[in-house]
Amino acid sequence: MQKNLKTLFLASLVALNGCAGQQAANQSAASAVATPTVPSSGADSKPEIPAKLVKLGVLYTTSFPDGSRLKETPEEIMIVNTEATQKNVATQAALGILTFALAGGIGFSGFGKEDLKGRKIDDVKDRNNVRNPVATDFVEQLRKDVNLAVDAKPDLYPSGFKNPINVAGGNTRLIYESLTGEEAQQYKMNTELEIYKRKEDAGLFTISPLVRVSCNRVSEKALPLEEWMKDDYAMAHQWMNETLRQCSEKVIGALPEMLGS
Repeated sequence: MQKNLKTLFLASLVALNGCAGQQAANQSAASAVATPTVPSSGADSKPEIPAKLVKLGVLYTTSFPDGSRLKETPEEIMIVNTEATQKNVATQAALGILTFALAGGIGFSGFGKEDLKGRKIDDVKDRNNVRNPVATDFVEQLRKDVNLAVDAKPDLYPSGFKNPINVAGGNTRLIYESLTGEEAQQYKMNTELEIYKRKEDAGLFTISPLVRVSCNRVSEKALPLEEWMKDDYAMAHQWMNETLRQCSEKVIGALPEMLGS
């Protein structure tokens, strides 16, 4: 009798444990279905730029609208000194004599100091002060600025554009004022930068297919090189910032003409 009661008791415990385990499993399954998965929002996650703000492409190019082009993308402010011109004159003269002899009296073409690439500025401690950001930071910032301007006036502009805005050139140089005299040691800053865009409706026979914005700039006064060198070429750094800010403002002001056709 005791043996039967013991067996019955053990069987009851097994049954109770089985029911409890099944109930817990059912609750866990229900929880898994009812509770949605929440994606983690890490501190390093970056918000995406809304697609509607990326309407107008802005690209860098070494080619100017007139067909001329830079041999390479400028990365720093360069300096053109008198020695560079003297070397170039000697080379041009030698080539000119050879051309004259081989081509039956045809001389060589002249050049200007503005045509010279120049050399890197060596005596600068912080190269960021002579950095030329036209092809990198400026293009990226201009892309943001123009798309924000377009998005702010949805009734004025179409929803998209097939032709991008082109940022051309941007070479910036300190160029000597004169080959001789006191002005040989004086320099002007010179930036050659042009922004242009092909009209959206321009065809094969369109007379003026491009809208152009000139951001060329030359310093008003020639200064001794020592002035430009002060504070580790701080004036050169300031020049680049001012030039690109003014250029961006010009482009934003010209958007109705650039995008209106």
